Amino acid sequence: MKIIFAENIGFCSGVKRAISIAEKAIKEDPKPIQFLGNLVHNEKVIEKFKKKGVKFVKDFRKAKEGTLIIQAHGFPPFSGKINKELLIRDATCPLVKNVQLTAALLHKKGYKVIIVGDKNHSETKGINGYVKNKAIIIESENQAEKLNLSRFKKIGVVSQTTQNLSRFNKILKILRSRMPRLGGMNKIKSFNTICPEVIVRQKDLANILKKSEGVLIIGSHLSANTKRLVQIVKKFRKQAIWINSLEELKDKKIRKISTLGVISGTSTPDWEIKKIKKYLNSFK
Repeated sequence: MKIIFAENIGFCSGVKRAISIAEKAIKEDPKPIQFLGNLVHNEKVIEKFKKKGVKFVKDFRKAKEGTLIIQAHGFPPFSGKINKELLIRDATCPLVKNVQLTAALLHKKGYKVIIVGDKNHSETKGINGYVKNKAIIIESENQAEKLNLSRFKKIGVVSQTTQNLSRFNKILKILRSRMPRLGGMNKIKSFNTICPEVIVRQKDLANILKKSEGVLIIGSHLSANTKRLVQIVKKFRKQAIWINSLEELKDKKIRKISTLGVISGTSTPDWEIKKIKKYLNSFK
């Protein structure tokens, strides 16, 4: 079996930053350490922190005295009283924070904000919170086609950071074609806020697909960017093997695949990838 590993694999910079903030808090900050939401979308990472005594809350108002760490995917702005004895550490990825602030500025300037993203994803919900939950969320080209834009004087478009670049561009093209022209001008502002590291992995995958019979995608089913990689593989009608651990891989029949590509989502633990690489190399 020939194995082609993606050039970019394992944690992205935003996930590394969030984990670093959490690990430092465990050593230095007031206890208990509490995560507001899942720090990152990977069960292996969450298991590791649970063993270290980290607690999880879904509502900041339920956080006790100690330290509260905001997840890497961000969170809507807090509304209400915050416990004065609570230390807050913001592990929101800087790229996600940029989308939140961009959306907020567009909303302030009178633009109807459109988010290209998964409506039930925590990042999308957080961005929407920055526009008082008044954004239109578009998940597909079909939804963009059906959207009535005639009631809006101007719209501003941003993207969830883990979206597929090709899909974002297609949706944007549809929105531009459907936006009424006022005074000879198309009143639409768009910002490609997809994470550059996500785009690089999608490009890595495109190169792997040219050479491989099947692709092993390592990452959680909770991970939006990992899901996007799986969708791309299936679109090219190649065999997609989606796992999150070495244990899951051992249950898969991969010996018959002549050339196997290997890629991961941005929140896949480096330690898990190391174990999987060692196992795969025994097939060569």
